[in-house]
Formats: sequence, C-alpha cells, structure tokens
Amino acid sequence: MTIRSSTPKAASQPSLQDLTARFLAAKTAGGVDAEDAGDVVPHEVAGGFRAPTRLTWDEALAAFRLFGVESEKLVAPPEWAAFANLDLGTAGVPLAAGFFPQRFRQMPGALATTPLSAPPATEPQNGFPALRGWVRKALRTKSATTLLVAAGVAAVLGDHADADAALAAAEELCVGPWRAVWENQRAAILWLRGGHAEATRLWTAAEDRPAIAFNRGLTALFAGRPAVAQLRSAAAGLPASSGWSHLASLYATIAESRGG
Repeated sequence: MTIRSSTPKAASQPSLQDLTARFLAAKTAGGVDAEDAGDVVPHEVAGGFRAPTRLTWDEALAAFRLFGVESEKLVAPPEWAAFANLDLGTAGVPLAAGFFPQRFRQMPGALATTPLSAPPATEPQNGFPALRGWVRKALRTKSATTLLVAAGVAAVLGDHADADAALAAAEELCVGPWRAVWENQRAAILWLRGGHAEATRLWTAAEDRPAIAFNRGLTALFAGRPAVAQLRSAAAGLPASSGWSHLASLYATIAESRGG
C-alpha cells in the first residue's frame, strides 16, 4: 500500500482499513484514476518488496500459538529468505504452519472488481535444493512441529508427495490439542493442491477459533459466499500485531466491497 495524503491532517486519522475500504468502494462504483484516488492507492509491490526473514518465519509458526499448543523452538531452515520472497504471487493464503501472510501478492483493487475463484493447485517450483533437503530430513524426525511446518513448505513448493508424507508422519504425534492443529494443516494442504471443497468441509466442521474463522472466511471469499462476519471475527480474535490479523481485515474489506 502507498499512503498519500491529499487533504490537511485531521485530528483523528482514518485507519488503513478505512482508507482501503474507500478506495475499493470507489473502484467498484466506477473506477478511480491516479489524480482522484485520494488518501490510499493500492499498488503491486511484489517486484520490489522483500519480506523480512525473521518476520515471515515467526508468522509461519503462528498457527501453533493460535491453537494453544507449545511448539518446539525451530530455527529457519536453509534458503528460507529466498523462499519467503519467492515470486509466486497468490491471493488465497491459508493460515497454517509453514505459511505466512506476506505470501499475499495481489492488488486489492483488482480483487474488488474481478471475478474470484479458488487458486489452482500449486505447481512444482524449481530450485531450493537445501530447503527441499530440510523437508526430506524432517520426514525422519519425530517432531510434530517440524513435520507440520515441513508439510506446509513442501505444499508451497508444489512437492505434494512430500507434503503428504510429512502430514502422515505427523498424524500419530498429533494427539490431544495437537489434533486440531493437524486437521487444520490437512485442510490447508488440500486447499493448495486444489481440493477446495474438501478443505471447506474440514474447516466448516472444525471447532470455532480465530484461525479457523480466518480459513472459513478465506474459502467463503473465493467461493463467492458471505465472508465478512468470519473474517471480521478472525481479525478481532488474532493478535493485533499479527500479519494474519491484518490480512484478515484486508480480506474482509475486499469481501465488503463485493457485497458480502
């Protein structure tokens, strides 16, 4: 986002969410040009933006905290910085282990005015031999934390066999409160490989919590169903400093601009 003020500074500044909503409302009503856009101008930043390594890694582990389980302390795997800045633009980012909100690489104005559909299955990505080696090494561990993160990373790389293997290895380790983390990871991996209907079914059946509300809202948004209530609930329930909360608010604003 680029924030550009075209009016004198007021005593109470509108939030970025409010500014985005104004832009999307104007865009939906008939378009805005660069001179009349006013306070907020969304633009594509994927070409020049580099997501901070530490931030993206922390967000990739956020699912454990949000499901109330104590994960092992993991250091970022090799090639994580390059992976976090992989030029693989996507609009639909599920909240699960190994994923991070900075993967969102779309222009909100375009999402407000064009037909939405669930993203296609992730295609295999070239390169990242060290990161892929880390995933394969994770398959030999007995760490639920490592296996679930590895499953998410493999899914983003398009290595669906490795993602399935990591998820299967983690299943017997994910008992008690960890079971909800595993089920959420299973749904997220299905979403990335094109199993949108099954992912939606799993998230619909899951216990209510902010991370689940985020993913329910995500699937509803891209299926053209009412999504605002779930996304607002997610944004309110997630830590205010979390990029996941900010992305939930952005998705909710887009859903509102589309009438639901």
